[in-house]
Amino acid sequence: MTFEDRYGWLDRLLHRTAFRAGTAQHALSDVEEILYRDTLDGISIDDPVFITALPRSGTTILLRLLWNTGRFAAHTYQDMPFLLCPLFWDRFSAQFDGGTETTERAHGDGLEVSGKSPEAFEEMIWKHFWPDAYRGDHIQPWSADDHEPAFDAFYESHMCKVVAVRRDSPSADLRYLSKNNLNIARLRALPRPLQSGTVLIPFRAPLQQAASMLRQHERFLQLHDDDDFVREYMEAIGHHEFGKGLCPINFGGWVDDAPEPTRLAFWVQYWIAAYQHVLAHTDEDTILLSYDRLVDEPHTALSRLSGLLSLKTPFLSDQADQLRPPRSHSVDTTTLSPETRQRASALHEKLKQRALSQSR
Repeated sequence: MTFEDRYGWLDRLLHRTAFRAGTAQHALSDVEEILYRDTLDGISIDDPVFITALPRSGTTILLRLLWNTGRFAAHTYQDMPFLLCPLFWDRFSAQFDGGTETTERAHGDGLEVSGKSPEAFEEMIWKHFWPDAYRGDHIQPWSADDHEPAFDAFYESHMCKVVAVRRDSPSADLRYLSKNNLNIARLRALPRPLQSGTVLIPFRAPLQQAASMLRQHERFLQLHDDDDFVREYMEAIGHHEFGKGLCPINFGGWVDDAPEPTRLAFWVQYWIAAYQHVLAHTDEDTILLSYDRLVDEPHTALSRLSGLLSLKTPFLSDQADQLRPPRSHSVDTTTLSPETRQRASALHEKLKQRALSQSR
């Protein structure tokens, strides 16, 4: 199903209105916080989980596995497009989305979504507080100078609102769950709300992950050519990973000498720069997860992940049959220098060893 099928003219009008009303949404969120104060005061946001990584590493699958345990609250498609005021919008959103009808997502990877499916939308909040970070041809990693107390307060309140929207009853005990690939840019200076939780970073074999990213970039270039609304939608929600809206994170200045993004070398170098940053700016409280091992040994890997996240083991391990090996891509290694291949391989080994050695 295409974007044209999924988003008719009324849906597009609604989304464009919401996208252009960011300041108004923010103000409405403040009103929402006052009106729902009693509800929010009774909500705990202890031990949230933040999934982040480069795309095509298994972040969506991990989000779904954790969501399916019933122990987490996350954004869903039904929260769009008035994401900054989820409690208000929850009263009306069912009128614009049936909630249960499924369609394949735009990535063309076989994953189906509905209004009830969890997804990555919270980058809209970051864009509100740091709009200048997204106006160039790349994104700089966050530093201590990017600390913003107003963001900390807003985001903590927002997490409470998401938990409130997702609860079936006032006594339900849910943990906030986030999938946001761009949080990998903030590892060097995590804001206070992220420091209070567990960061989960998956990775794949570098050449396969890079080839998958290249394929998605080519796919979204075509989608953006076919329909301007696709690019407008993706950029508005902070998804700058692929296509005409590509805005890579400039870890260590790697973008300055990067090849064209239509070449595999671009994505391999991006993988190297990103996961070097991961190893340099994480500690034992960050969970590194080999997605290849996860699909090869699902019961063992999910049981171990349950322990690391303080979940009852069956919640995750019972879903082992949902895991399938990712699509294998043919990779022409002759397009890569021996040095690049060696650096990627050595870094991959370090990541695997770090992942295996983690314990709590």
